[in-house]
Amino acid sequence: MNMAAAMKAQKTGLLELRVTVDRWIRVLATLTEDTLTVNPGEGAEEPAKPAPTPAEAINGDPPNLSSSPVPETITNVKRTVRVTKQDVGGLGISIKGGKENKMPILISKIFKGLAADQTEALYVGDAILSVNGFDLREATHDEAVQALKKTGKEVVLEVKYIKEMSAFFKNSGSPAAALPWESPPSTPQKGTELSLPEVKEPQSVPLKMCQVSRKQCPPDTENRYFEVISSNRKKSLFLRAKDPAMAQSWYNAIQAGAANLLPKVKEEMKSMQHGVDVKHLGWITEQVVQGPEKAVLAVLTDRDLLLYPALPETRDACSSPAKSHPLITTRLVHSGPGKTSPLLDSELSFGLRSGTKQGVETHVFRVDSAKDLSTWTHLLVEGCHSAAELIKEVTAACNWNGKECTLGVHIDEGFTLFTEEMGVRKSVLLQHPFERLRMSSDDGVRMMFLDFGGPEAEIQLDLRSCPKTIVFIIHSFLSAKVKRLGLLA
Repeated sequence: MNMAAAMKAQKTGLLELRVTVDRWIRVLATLTEDTLTVNPGEGAEEPAKPAPTPAEAINGDPPNLSSSPVPETITNVKRTVRVTKQDVGGLGISIKGGKENKMPILISKIFKGLAADQTEALYVGDAILSVNGFDLREATHDEAVQALKKTGKEVVLEVKYIKEMSAFFKNSGSPAAALPWESPPSTPQKGTELSLPEVKEPQSVPLKMCQVSRKQCPPDTENRYFEVISSNRKKSLFLRAKDPAMAQSWYNAIQAGAANLLPKVKEEMKSMQHGVDVKHLGWITEQVVQGPEKAVLAVLTDRDLLLYPALPETRDACSSPAKSHPLITTRLVHSGPGKTSPLLDSELSFGLRSGTKQGVETHVFRVDSAKDLSTWTHLLVEGCHSAAELIKEVTAACNWNGKECTLGVHIDEGFTLFTEEMGVRKSVLLQHPFERLRMSSDDGVRMMFLDFGGPEAEIQLDLRSCPKTIVFIIHSFLSAKVKRLGLLA
């Protein structure tokens, strides 16, 4: 490292870099104002080490875990084991691995006295090939969890003992960390494992709009891992510190470095988007019930929530987000634990619903900290109100009482039905302020019903496409008007 680089280094220290699923090398990490660099140096290779054994552990296993001796004769031999689930504790195992981790579904823990332990025929290191005939050999971790949870009382497991994996999971954490179901072991992004020649070369990730997240990973459950991924998603460093405090210190320092570069990123995006005001941007994780979750770069403007797979570097990329949610048709439906999706990690999540011409879309996103959750929640609600004040009026073609006309909804003037000629309003058929609206509803297909309590009773409008977009806009206008009155915090 030259003198100039050393002078601007913000932080340096020894870490371990993961190069394959079970291989780590010791590296010197250097954090500058704009880059994280890890340098293996000479003789850097270190084998993966098991976690320290807890003081109360006996023979290397915490007291609530079973550690039956494994007969040599079963290694790499398929076996069928029948397990009778208990009312409390289920199967009594933890699993790790999965297709996304380039590992089979593996039994990582067996809890003493529970169903799996009582069979005396299952072992830590057993790969689960199938459950009740359902093949798990190509399953992701989540798919395997769901397959095991959905079984009835009698469960038939096809397993094969893999001796090497048993050693990998030995001493896998403290009793406090032993949960009935564990998160999958995290691995570097697909395609980012380092080849042998690369291991000896310094590796760098620019801090500009990088994503940094805390991770859990075998062979221990200590919270001493973190991953740094470049803004273009092409470079990943999966790192391990000597203890959780050091990992948190590095995480905080990298986050702070990336945050210092945010104003520059906002200005660059503004110049590429013809002056569009970028209110906030950051990495969030979209959660789905089926399939792997995915990180997206969320960009909040004065009118839209834009989602990108990576940081856009060109004008064309900026104008082509993977998804665009107009704020005026988007509603925050929950922040924090959600009631409807027990499969999703909900403590640090928020849910959005958008009214589109195809109907209502629901999306759930997870963030890394309570601070991020608070920021996104506040800015999305505020953004919806600001967008409503900025846009003020929307119109939609419709049919009313057999007449072709246009519906106008204005935040101040309310509802107007009018006819047009050559783009100019010709005659007003009906007009009501927001205050007169008693109730609104729709059929989810093309009809919207507005009740203003007048002699004409309920007004039926055929919008010719799904009415949800207009319905959500009416809600946003109403919410913004309530905000004006100071009735919303």
